[in-house]
Amino acid sequence: MLVIWQIMCYYQIVIAFNVIDYKKSCRGMDPRMSSIKEVASRAGVSVATVSRVLNNDPVVKPDTKNKVLQVIKDMNYKPNMLAKNLRKQASRTIVMVLPSMSNPYFSEIARGAQAAAYDHTYNIIIGTIESKRWILDTYINMLKTNLAEGIVFVSSSASTELVESLMGDYKVVLCTEYYKGVDAACITIDNRKAAYEAASELIGRGLTSIAYIAGSRETSSVLARIEGYKDALHEAGIPFRPELIAGVQNKFEHVKDAVNRMVEQGLEPDGIITHSDMQAAYVLKGIKERSIHVPQEIGLISFDGTFLAEITNPTITSIVQPLYDLGYGAVRKLVQKLNNEPKAEEEGLIVLPHQLVVRET
Repeated sequence: MLVIWQIMCYYQIVIAFNVIDYKKSCRGMDPRMSSIKEVASRAGVSVATVSRVLNNDPVVKPDTKNKVLQVIKDMNYKPNMLAKNLRKQASRTIVMVLPSMSNPYFSEIARGAQAAAYDHTYNIIIGTIESKRWILDTYINMLKTNLAEGIVFVSSSASTELVESLMGDYKVVLCTEYYKGVDAACITIDNRKAAYEAASELIGRGLTSIAYIAGSRETSSVLARIEGYKDALHEAGIPFRPELIAGVQNKFEHVKDAVNRMVEQGLEPDGIITHSDMQAAYVLKGIKERSIHVPQEIGLISFDGTFLAEITNPTITSIVQPLYDLGYGAVRKLVQKLNNEPKAEEEGLIVLPHQLVVRET
């Protein structure tokens, strides 16, 4: 039943795309669609020749090709791409897997991915797993049953073991997080450098007891940011205190509890760096409840640069990541691999620039 449901969902998505394209292409046209036989008849060539022109076959003479293309244009002929893809056993569909869509960080990455898929004439299925393995298995089965040609994993949406198991048989690209020991293409930022800049900004204000509210898992970005944070402390001659690092989920209660524990233990942080804008918003809410003033009594810098950093009061200083470009670049890299473009199979990190934007915190 699960496989049938997947296939039904897939074809509903593909049909939806084709219906939209069909409606767009038919505006102002004769409602009767031209066939490839009619194109061949009007051009005075065989159906096979029209097919070769559509596939850009170099054996077709230039004069013949131009004549056929003109007839195609005059008749508004639209080839049936779905049927063509089925014959080639190519779905022209890719999958992007996200941990969640509740965080605007992921929705902005998804927006870039969707644009890249559109620009390269691919359908894209963007799905979230919400920590449910069976949902992830559904997307993996789309690869294994040829309903999708490649996959992009965003953040920590897959395990190292899963990515390794897919690498040999399928096209895989990682977005924002890489996996140690896995030779896969990954598009991200320089997290170590970014964290160094964030900590240095707070140190430059004279702050010396800086906490880092990290993610709940030891991902590549978390580990790199801790190293960058430590680099800045070391450079300033400030001792590293591991008790000022707390790994928590993106939930208000967890972030609030982490900050409260630090205060109650007498750690008295005068600066906080958070792994995300969402965590920073929760920190603001929590410390306001304790009547702590920002930035007068405590400085705050977040990662991400989503709209959340701009609508809080006060607005949050943040490391702005090129989220749209990360999503776009991940899909573009996957398409290059699918099309066997030169150097497309080269793996490793693709590092995009970030920016420290100083606001009110």
